[in-house]
Amino acid sequence: MRFPDPALIKKQLAKERIIFAATQLQGSRESQEDYFINYNDECFAVADGVGSIPNGEVASKLAAETAIWGYKHIRMRPFYWADKQLLIKRIFRSSNLAVWQKRRESGFEAGLATTLSILIVSAQKIWAGSVGDTSILLYRDGLIDELTLRDVNELGTMTRAVGFQRLGLVPHIAVEKLLPRDVFLLATDGVINCIDEEELRATFDVVGETTQSITNAVVHLLTMAQSRGSTDNMTACLVKRLGNSE
Repeated sequence: MRFPDPALIKKQLAKERIIFAATQLQGSRESQEDYFINYNDECFAVADGVGSIPNGEVASKLAAETAIWGYKHIRMRPFYWADKQLLIKRIFRSSNLAVWQKRRESGFEAGLATTLSILIVSAQKIWAGSVGDTSILLYRDGLIDELTLRDVNELGTMTRAVGFQRLGLVPHIAVEKLLPRDVFLLATDGVINCIDEEELRATFDVVGETTQSITNAVVHLLTMAQSRGSTDNMTACLVKRLGNSE
């Protein structure tokens, strides 16, 4: 008789406890320079090309896809898997170098840059990393916590981004326990800048426990941001740990 592998059972149970939904709007921009990608419901990445620099759509896609590539491959080294904060730093280093080196290609001499936020979800913890002004929020017990800082000065100018410089980029990192009914939001500035805290809380309260309910909630966020005057590219991803605690 063959017995199931406990590690595989644990992984499967962990995945069944997570639901997520993501959506985008282009706004009035000529192109969509936001990018979202997810791997296996355990690593989520959102990027927003810097609008003041050309090739934003290329930068965001390259950074986010490199981040997911990094998560899939760098984690295979036990040294990094044992320390997720080092893993996140290495992921950002890989994404930054990929975007920086792109400017060597024909047509990209003017440069390119992007924000990047990633969320790694395990059975008991989350690790968040961010550079730029894309936000990662945690909603727990009626309270909203901004997990990572936004790299914006008092004038609203972005101070750091993936691709600004070749070396030395270190992301803001947060580590949290993953509790039942926790809700996480990864959202670009086109969403966050146009919705206040009470509106966010009201949306988080109705996320629910089904794929349809979380999809309705994330669509509502973008529709609300648009109705509040956002003309920017908009991307939002909601991730929820379901309420069962077993």
